[in-house]
This record gives sequence, C-alpha cells and structure tokens, in this order.
Amino acid sequence: MIFKLNKWLYPGIRIKRWVLLLVLSLVVIVVGFSGVMGTKAGGIRIEAVNVDHFFYRLQRLKAIDYILLALGAGGIILAFRRAYFSVLTIFAPNREKEFINLAYKQAKLKRGPKIAAIGGGTGLPNVLRGIKNYTSNISAIVTVADDGGSSGRLRKDYRMLPPGDIRNCIVALSDEEALLGRLFQYRFDRGKSLSGHSFGNIFLTALSHVVGDLPKAINETSKVLAIQGKVMPVSLDNLRLKAKLKDGRVIKGESKITEALGKIERLSIEPAGCKPYPDAVKAIQEADVVIIGPGSLYTSILPNLLVPGIKEALKNTKTLKIYICNIMTQPGETDNYSVSDHIDAIYGHVGKGVIDIVIANNKQPSQSLLRRYAKENSYPVKVDREEINKCGVALVRGALFNEDKYIRHSSELLAKLVMKQIIV
Repeated sequence: MIFKLNKWLYPGIRIKRWVLLLVLSLVVIVVGFSGVMGTKAGGIRIEAVNVDHFFYRLQRLKAIDYILLALGAGGIILAFRRAYFSVLTIFAPNREKEFINLAYKQAKLKRGPKIAAIGGGTGLPNVLRGIKNYTSNISAIVTVADDGGSSGRLRKDYRMLPPGDIRNCIVALSDEEALLGRLFQYRFDRGKSLSGHSFGNIFLTALSHVVGDLPKAINETSKVLAIQGKVMPVSLDNLRLKAKLKDGRVIKGESKITEALGKIERLSIEPAGCKPYPDAVKAIQEADVVIIGPGSLYTSILPNLLVPGIKEALKNTKTLKIYICNIMTQPGETDNYSVSDHIDAIYGHVGKGVIDIVIANNKQPSQSLLRRYAKENSYPVKVDREEINKCGVALVRGALFNEDKYIRHSSELLAKLVMKQIIV
C-alpha cells in the first residue's frame, strides 16, 4: 500500500510540490493556532486549551497570529486545489475548468428518473438525445431485426446481431460534438467492400469478436464514448420479421416489408420462441416510466413488443407507459393511419395494457413541406381524439418539430413534453 502511494510522488506528476506546500501550511497553522490558544514555550507557543480563559485570550491575540492562520488556511486550500488539477490534467487533458461543471451535472443527472426507452431506427435516438439532458438513468432497448444496408451485410457475413440501430443509440447518448461520436457515424463511400458501412458498425462487429459477444462490445463501446445510460438489444436471438399483407402475400425480412408497399395485416417474428435479453426485462420492471417510439410502427416498434417476455413485462408493470406517435405516415407501413390506428395495431398484436399516454403532434407543417412529402405518399398522422379515448389512452398534444427540410421529432421539444408527464 505504501509502495503504491509512493508512486504519486514520481517525477512528472507534479504532486510533490503541493504535498510540500500542504505540510508547510499545516505547520504554519499549528504555529498560529498555538499563538491563539497558548503562550510561548521553548520558542513555539503551545498550551492546552483553557475554556474558561478562551474569550479572554482572544482579546490578547496579536496580528501575527491572524496572519499565520490565514496563510496556513490559504496554503492548504491552494495545495488541495492544485494537486486536484494536477491529477485531473493526467486523466482529462485540457478539460480542467470543465470538470467541476461536469461533476455537478453528472450528480444531478444521477438523481433523475429511471427511463426505459423502446424502439429503433432514427426515432429512438431522437428521444435519447433529449432525455439524456434530464437523467442518466436511461435504458435503451433496441430492435435487432434489421436486415438491410450495412447492418444486414454484417449480420449475414459475420453471423451477428445487426449493429446499426444500437450504434445510433450509443452515439445519441454520448457527447455528439466529440470527435469519437462523429467518427462512429462516419460512413464509407468508396470501395466495394467498405462502401455503405459506417465506422461504428465495423467497430462493434470487430469488438464483439474480440470480447466474445455483442452485449460486451456495447458495454465497452459505451465506456469509450462515456454515454449517459445503457444500450441493450431486445434479444440475443437471430430475429427475422414476417409480415402477412392483406392481399395475401407473406413477406420475410424487415427491409423487404416496406418495399412490398402493401397493407400489413399481421406481423410476427421468427423464431417464435425467442427469448428476451434479461437486462431489458429488468429495465422495464425497474423503470419509473417506459417510452415506446417514435419510429416505424411495424419495423422498429412492434419487433420489440413481439418478443416474449417484453410484452408481459409491459403489461405487468404499474409504471407510466408513454407511446410517441409518428408525425407523418410511412409509405408501405402506415398509409392513411391515424393515431388511433397506430394504437389499434399495437393492441392487435400484443393486447391492451401497454400504453397509458400517447403523445401526438399538433403543429401544422408548411405547405411546401407537405407538398414534398406528398410526392412520397406521406401525410400528417390524423389525431382522432374520440377514437383515441375509446382505446382507453390519454392524449397529450404538442408542437414536436422545428420547421426544417424534414418533418422529424425535435429531441428538445419531445424531451420537454415527456418530462412534463413524469414530473407532475
């Protein structure tokens, strides 16, 4: 133990000077204090405290005693402060001034509510970006049914869970302005083998083989990016979506369902006996609030709720369950859907009791934006209050997007509205 402590006195750490200042300051304080409490004895004034004469002795203090006490106290404060920054410089270079603010922020976030957020795609990361400013007790439960793009290629080539949605959630919970956060979202655009892949997907794939599995890789990556909360797959099984369309077609694979451009009658997952990730069930059970969505209803939301154990956990928990409905309909999934249609689709697949509140948008997009979306057969989701009430779900409306090139949930506006439902 003594040997380990001695290492702090090695050259280059810049601790020795402040240790010496601390010792000298303590000596100065002892000298000053002995002057306050005693009389001279052998060159140094030392005497036991006499309570009866305490106030009498205070009246006889000399200026030098005050000065010594002040210098000693100032020296101790300076020694601790500079030693603290010397250590901090080693572990967090160039961030010494930020550290106190960061420490305060982290302490505040740790006292925030426990939130379990379920989804995938681009919707779930939007929620996470907002609520990470209110709490660090976040559990992001992510779908693993993606079989298209970079994730689909890595899933096929390396026989692993698709990393794309997980990567997006990790980055959303990190400091996105940091270089590492931007690096994880970098997508290669050249070369036959790398084109279309993101660095984060490749990193998670490689790390999962190094450490043994994807959950361990997620944990290690989360440490590297210092994220607020946890990210976890909804299941470790190799899930595949199967959709039965109203025209009788049966489509297998997430990427092919939307491309089929048919009205979905029933969605299921294979294997039917898949198991939920234990930490995902635990996160739902221990949460103060569960957030579902926003995101693609049939390819990002329902794939999570169809996993056995997840829907049971949602039904059995007494905590508040909030469903965030999409602002616009999605071609090939929710054509002509209203808010109540979204709720009915969820109830039709997993039963009632999984939604307490639905959050819907009440801001009207500009006509230019609506015309652009209409070209892709996408329109605002109708908020049908009476039908929503029949579903036994409370409706909360608000302006959920900022006027931009796209109609997407604003992380800030959405988080504020969500937190209002929690903090009442």
